[in-house]
Amino acid sequence: MRARALGGVVFDAAAVIAFANRANYAQAVTWATVSAGNTIVVPSTVLAAARAHIPADRRDVLGVLLGLPHTVIPAFDRATAERLGVDIVGNPAAEALIAAGHATREAVTRDWPCLTSRPKKLRQIDPRVIIDPLP
Repeated sequence: MRARALGGVVFDAAAVIAFANRANYAQAVTWATVSAGNTIVVPSTVLAAARAHIPADRRDVLGVLLGLPHTVIPAFDRATAERLGVDIVGNPAAEALIAAGHATREAVTRDWPCLTSRPKKLRQIDPRVIIDPLP
């Protein structure tokens, strides 16, 4: 018997915001991922960036996403910070790319798609990233 390969999707800030605002595609990706028993990755820097744009009346919806049994929130630790720094070295907008870079790194490392509305920005960080574009 073969073990089933693990799979999942990485959310960037736009995807988290879209889920919280009940956008159809973000909701569909979430529930299809849950139904398949796969993982949703919301990097901690992405969560912070998205949370800043989610109004109080939508925070309960955000809580649903974060509370799902297969949602993981990778920390932004020293090793991640150093690897990401290499990815965005020399970019004049480096500070603004931290969350996007964290999502990109998580997606590339896992070889999973990243749900985003900014495919060009993520591909500038790492052209290997697999994109699932938000409509």
